[in-house]
Amino acid sequence: MISKIRKYQDSWLTKAILALTALSFMSLFGISGYVNSANKNRAVIKVDNIEILQDEMNAKLQNNIRKAQNMFGDAIDIDEETRKNILSNIVKEDLINMIIAREAQKENVSISDELIQKIIASQPEFMDASGRFNPELLRRQLSYFDMSEQEYITDLKQNILKSHLVTSPVAKIAFPQFMNPYIAKIENQQKVFNYIVIDPAKLKVDRDMSEEEIEQYYQDFAPQFEEPENRTIEFIEFKTNELAKNITPSDEDIKTYYDSNLGEYIIPEKRKILQMVLDSKETAEKAMTLLNQGTDFYQVANDIANQDKETTRLGEVTPDSLLPELSEDVFDAKLNQVVGPLKSEFGWHILKVINITAKKETPLAKVKADIINTIRQERAYDEALKTMNNVEDKIGSGANLEAIAEEYKLKTFKVTNLKEDGSYVSLSNKKYADLITSSDFIEAAFSYNQGEISQVIETEDGFVLTSVSNINEAHIKELDLVKPEIIKIWTENEKSAIAQEIINDVVADLDNGENLADIANRFNLKLLTTTPLKRNETFANLNSLQLTEAYQTPINEYRLLSSNGTTTIITPIKVINKTISNNKKQLENINANMQQTLEQDLSNELINNYSKDMDVRVKYRLMGLEE
Repeated sequence: MISKIRKYQDSWLTKAILALTALSFMSLFGISGYVNSANKNRAVIKVDNIEILQDEMNAKLQNNIRKAQNMFGDAIDIDEETRKNILSNIVKEDLINMIIAREAQKENVSISDELIQKIIASQPEFMDASGRFNPELLRRQLSYFDMSEQEYITDLKQNILKSHLVTSPVAKIAFPQFMNPYIAKIENQQKVFNYIVIDPAKLKVDRDMSEEEIEQYYQDFAPQFEEPENRTIEFIEFKTNELAKNITPSDEDIKTYYDSNLGEYIIPEKRKILQMVLDSKETAEKAMTLLNQGTDFYQVANDIANQDKETTRLGEVTPDSLLPELSEDVFDAKLNQVVGPLKSEFGWHILKVINITAKKETPLAKVKADIINTIRQERAYDEALKTMNNVEDKIGSGANLEAIAEEYKLKTFKVTNLKEDGSYVSLSNKKYADLITSSDFIEAAFSYNQGEISQVIETEDGFVLTSVSNINEAHIKELDLVKPEIIKIWTENEKSAIAQEIINDVVADLDNGENLADIANRFNLKLLTTTPLKRNETFANLNSLQLTEAYQTPINEYRLLSSNGTTTIITPIKVINKTISNNKKQLENINANMQQTLEQDLSNELINNYSKDMDVRVKYRLMGLEE
């Protein structure tokens, strides 16, 4: 399982503490809280006793998609392929984190809240002008990075564990400096290759398959031509949003919802504030005197409080977001009025109101329609569950699919000749293509007898009922139907046999010391010659592993490289060794690149070793990913 993890960059781990502490750690300082409301559902990743549930993974995916859209806007299109790529990266990262977390459990390695608190409180980004920790700066950073408290706690602790269990051990193994010139020589070396390509698909067969051979092949391989069972399925869909229209909230329900969500409809007054914080009352009074004399607020903040403009701009605040010691005076002040000095646990504050946004209140009558829709959506699942129970009662009483569809005014759809592999002949509405190929639908389609109605199949939009209207049993296809297929298979086999005969003859001649160019001419094969190539430059569609094998082949010797049925026979004919620069900077860069590659490989190997004694399970299909 762990072999599916891609190689990942460790360089960001070296910045883990500083980068992550640019966020906030609210609970350690008594600010805000976090509620985990994950529902009970199936685990999609499991490492021994550590699990990630389906709802958690879905929430992470939506959070990452939202952040990507916020960052790139219209420049990014979140299509199905992009969604799968994002999800795949989340799965890989979570799997690595879980393996490391489990190893930490086994080795009794833990990170205390006290340590985290000290790290956060010591960061200069969160200190005021007097060098003291300022929770206001934490609030801003938390909001800016759109990250919850618990997400931050988890990420910070995970990365400290990574640093302890992975990064630090591998960082102690350095790539030796004396190897730099040799690596440079290898990277700059070039080779020239002669090669021929033997592709069976391009060869000709000099005879046709006889009728006797066709008949014999049909008899010998009859199971190969079996037509699997297929079924015609009728189905109906109950959509949750349509069922929600049957819900009529009472006036009391609407008023209760409005009162419970006043924060959405009553936007408090906001004020944009400048602030300077000083160590003592005497210094604050000195600053206030300068301000009363007409000195610019920024100038006083810079000269007296040692604050730059960015630090002085407190931004837009509400009465609740300011410290209680400051809030009343600030919100009683007029526009452009200076308030202070005011005392708090952080020092002496002087503030100036530079903009006022009045309170906005949206009356119930104006949002009543929206509230009704919201209540309907909140109760939609209960309505769907109620409908499901009613439908199952009707099925138990003998109702057929047609009768249920008629009662609920639903359209019946049909998929014809559906097979267990998800293929089919026709579908009455193409928008259900994903549904009918899902494992739940296919399981229902092949689990009931003709005329029976399936149990409810839950979907993202509601639920579906199916009924088998026709069954075609598995059977061997008639010879006339499979004859073209038999001839095609035979022809491909013949071409492969001819290709293998040519390969054997070429290899035999090469073993006898003949030149590849002469052999190619005799067999009427095209001899190709590459330009001078470095180790990372490919040819003849060779993959990286085959390219490595090609470069390891000595001059004038040969190697067979096969891929997708095609065989390439190569022989290196020339080596070009370029002069190596002794430029110190270039050699240092080479060493840094090799060090990074070494650390990546060692990190992967270390995580692999950690996981060997763990029960690691990933349900890719449950998440909509390929195995």
